[in-house]
Amino acid sequence: CFTISWPALPLPTCLVCEEEEGLGFRAPVRELVFPCGPEAREWEYFDGKCYYFSIDRMSWYKAKTQCEEMHSRLAIINSFAKQNFVMFRTRNERFWIGLTDGNSEGEWEWIDGTDYKSTFTFWKEGEPNNSGNNEDCAHVWTSGQWNDVYCTFECYYLCEKPVPN
Repeated sequence: CFTISWPALPLPTCLVCEEEEGLGFRAPVRELVFPCGPEAREWEYFDGKCYYFSIDRMSWYKAKTQCEEMHSRLAIINSFAKQNFVMFRTRNERFWIGLTDGNSEGEWEWIDGTDYKSTFTFWKEGEPNNSGNNEDCAHVWTSGQWNDVYCTFECYYLCEKPVPN
């Protein structure tokens, strides 16, 4: 088998390949169908990573822990392309992302250490506003825009992890 270069789906070198009907080459069929792994069908592939859109609501801290228990983290939205993917998939529901100013008010930080000040943002107009002096966690809200809200608010959550090897 050999490495295939497919712009939308980078695939690793594989050991077991099957003839993919009509494609004219041997391809790792399981990886074409389930790039996040055949045992992880609830995860969705986008741009080299896998995403889990929860069906349960919980606080930001519980959501962070849930993602960690699934060997992932709350999602980092660092590009307009990823923002569009998330906006389309969340459809006006509230989903926690990995952004907080819990360490120092007004100093927003991505939980993976990505530099917030030099990356993409998509705040709703007038946000973040720290309404009530206790809005320290960010979620995707109406029209996919970001909003700060108190961390004990119950939202769905979005986890991300690398594509498995």
